[in-house]
Amino acid sequence: MNWIVWRSPWFRYCLFLLCASAVAYGIFRPTPPPLFFHQSDKVGHVLAFVSLALTARLAVLRARWFFFWPVLVALAPLLEYLQGEWQPSRVYSIEDSYANLLGVAIALLLLLILKASVRYRNR
Repeated sequence: MNWIVWRSPWFRYCLFLLCASAVAYGIFRPTPPPLFFHQSDKVGHVLAFVSLALTARLAVLRARWFFFWPVLVALAPLLEYLQGEWQPSRVYSIEDSYANLLGVAIALLLLLILKASVRYRNR
């Protein structure tokens, strides 16, 4: 994909909104998704929050880390809690909250590694 497309703020915002919509649908749908293997929903939670955190960071590049990351860390368990409150057929799961937090942590780690590699390359 052309680098100019990635530099477009509208493209980044749309990508984030698409990802946020998919995560919201997955969390707030009335019935849980089918399990492909034991605890496969945890893998889905991790992947969803890795992609949500990465696209959110792309969408708001100028946000300070001390505002951005605490919001995502707070949203991870909050969305799981709201799922149990708003959907009568769904229940809150602490394990799903941990999987959401792990996804945010993996995204942070990936971005820190990317930042360090760019700094190392530009020395």
